[in-house]
Amino acid sequence: MNMNYRLSQVGQTTSPYQWEAYVVADTLRFDTNTLPFPPPSAERVPVSAVSVNEYGDPNYTGLKRELASYERVSQSMITVTDSGDEAIDILSKTFLDPGDRFVITPPTYEMFDIQCRINRGIPIEIPLVGKTFAVNAADIIKASRQPRTQLIFLVNPNNPTGSVIPQSTLRRIVSAASCAVVVDEAYGEFYGKTAVQLTKQYDNLIVLKTFSKFAGLAGARVGYLIANRNLSRVFNTVRFPMGVSSLSSRLAETVLKNDRRWIRKQISMIRAERRRLAGSLTALGFVVYPSEANFLLVNMGNRARSIASRLTSCGIIIRDRSAKPYLSGCVRITVRSERENNKLINALKEIV
Repeated sequence: MNMNYRLSQVGQTTSPYQWEAYVVADTLRFDTNTLPFPPPSAERVPVSAVSVNEYGDPNYTGLKRELASYERVSQSMITVTDSGDEAIDILSKTFLDPGDRFVITPPTYEMFDIQCRINRGIPIEIPLVGKTFAVNAADIIKASRQPRTQLIFLVNPNNPTGSVIPQSTLRRIVSAASCAVVVDEAYGEFYGKTAVQLTKQYDNLIVLKTFSKFAGLAGARVGYLIANRNLSRVFNTVRFPMGVSSLSSRLAETVLKNDRRWIRKQISMIRAERRRLAGSLTALGFVVYPSEANFLLVNMGNRARSIASRLTSCGIIIRDRSAKPYLSGCVRITVRSERENNKLINALKEIV
């Protein structure tokens, strides 16, 4: 075959984000960290609610108004994005020139590394420490002062470990860092603590959030960034001008306006089920790491891959992380509803 083109180095070397294989609709997904139910108001927003033949509001005015109320910040501090992943792309484009460096704390969300490498950034890896997966604050601060370090990515709670960074440690890193600090709070509602209000105090702090987890809108693909007004102005310049569809924007706005009580109820349910599921998995002989997210990191040892495979044959999918660095023998399991969690527990009892 005659190839009259040349791939970039990034195009030749970048590995895609790894998903589990597509499955039929009735398969139980314990691998995606999504809520077990859609929000009630989702049914109130049919396709006919927006004019799909026209572009929507490029400023997402209604959604920003609800977000400002929900997060208790000014609308001028908010950038609406096409999921949290576009938010990462915006951050990398805003701060990274070719050869600039970014800090990540593996094991963590892989899209930081993928998206920043695509935008010609160079990673500095500062692994989490010990059985509690604590951040190494001293080394992170030291790395921030290296030449051309532009970004630090922290996740609170962290994915895939479920571990958290104390607020005092966050303050220490943000106040001492010589670059921008991003705190990904995709799972923040399940933890109950946030760095959002600190964005009013620290100009170098950016908080990333998404509707995919706490609001049950993973399929709508809506995220947002919170930062000082000057940074937000730049983010809104860099983002795609109409990256979020009119329907997705209306869904997110409607859910945030009408379903906050439902959101709180779901979070309470997930927290209770998290405790129960952790206890059941521990009783089966597995090591369950403490988690403040809506998932559990579970060490199944050298049986992890075979157990994950046998669950798949039962119509249940968990996230096998056992071959990943720092996660030997581990799987990640989403906390779902009582009924669904019981199916998982019973299936594991049969396997074990």
